[in-house]
Amino acid sequence: MTPDDWSALGARMGSQAWTAFPFLVLAAMLLALLAGSLGLAWRRRTRPEPDTPPQLGRIVPGLVAGFVLIIGLASLFTLFARHLGDGRPMGRMDDALSVAVGNHTPDWARQAFSLFTHIGDPLPVTVFVLLFALFLRLRGHPGFAWGWLLANAGNAVLNYSLKQVFERVRPVHDTLLVNAPGFSFPSGHSSAAIVLWGMLAYLCLRIGPKGLRLPMLALAAAMAVAIPASRVFLQAHFLTDVVAGLCSGAAWLAISIVSAESARHRRRARLHMRTA
Repeated sequence: MTPDDWSALGARMGSQAWTAFPFLVLAAMLLALLAGSLGLAWRRRTRPEPDTPPQLGRIVPGLVAGFVLIIGLASLFTLFARHLGDGRPMGRMDDALSVAVGNHTPDWARQAFSLFTHIGDPLPVTVFVLLFALFLRLRGHPGFAWGWLLANAGNAVLNYSLKQVFERVRPVHDTLLVNAPGFSFPSGHSSAAIVLWGMLAYLCLRIGPKGLRLPMLALAAAMAVAIPASRVFLQAHFLTDVVAGLCSGAAWLAISIVSAESARHRRRARLHMRTA
């Protein structure tokens, strides 16, 4: 594809983004409900596991190893980022898409997207993470509370580190609905959204009331799409910033969940050996 083809692609995507957004959210919710239903059905057919929460000392090693691995794999992001500079093919697509989104998104929709983006701002996210950790602790789940805290805090450190590596400038925007300081790549709101809402869904599946499990999956999927999308519609990020944020956040979420589950299984095995 020629650079002009990339620009045309970005303009076409940007002009259709607003009409495609509701279908994207709906598709994410349906996929989450389908995956959750299949997972819960499989769990019901297998032998129930005892409630064995993870321990902090067994979560940390997996998270540290995962953090180092992602930072090491940032070299792959570097290869990708070479195509994002001014005048580069994907950079031209980003620019054209951002301009088209600004021209085709209604003002009332921008107001709505600003609500989603402010839900994902650092201050409310930090307050919610701390309060929910306290809630888990008071409910008798200290291991899950530590896992929740480390997952969200680790993602914040990881995203900041990646931003300092790439130092990409944000798109030009004239809206007063969002304040977007700092570097652009990868999107912090996007990575934070997928980690926070993904961990909420995981914890709900593990220790939440049965009646809330599927609704929480649907809500988590919707928010994990709406918050990152709001950054594009408000022109606070390029599309590729959001995609990179979702990728890094998804990788860190997977590492966090695997670390918590591994800690649970190791503790259960140790308890079984003691009682055998």
